[in-house]
Amino acid sequence: MSNPNTDEIFMEGLKEEFMETMVTNLTQMAALIKKNKFEAIARIAHDIKGTAGIFGFDEGTEIAKQLQFAAKDEELEKTRELIDRLKEYMKKNGLDI
Repeated sequence: MSNPNTDEIFMEGLKEEFMETMVTNLTQMAALIKKNKFEAIARIAHDIKGTAGIFGFDEGTEIAKQLQFAAKDEELEKTRELIDRLKEYMKKNGLDI
């Protein structure tokens, strides 16, 4: 049986790693949208969608899901808007970017 404190420390470490990765992901997507690299944006959004909910970022999961589909459909303005929404949402939730 694991120690609850150990589990909390482990999850907190994973959350910090997720937040650091989010900075990288958001920076990458901002650069990729300028080059119309929709497929790469869709892959990043898919990864975010899969992990954000684990750390309680349910709205972030939903935004990432919408972003993934907008990028797959190569909808430039919607993709740009959703990248900005995801960035603002994460900033409100403690992301330092």
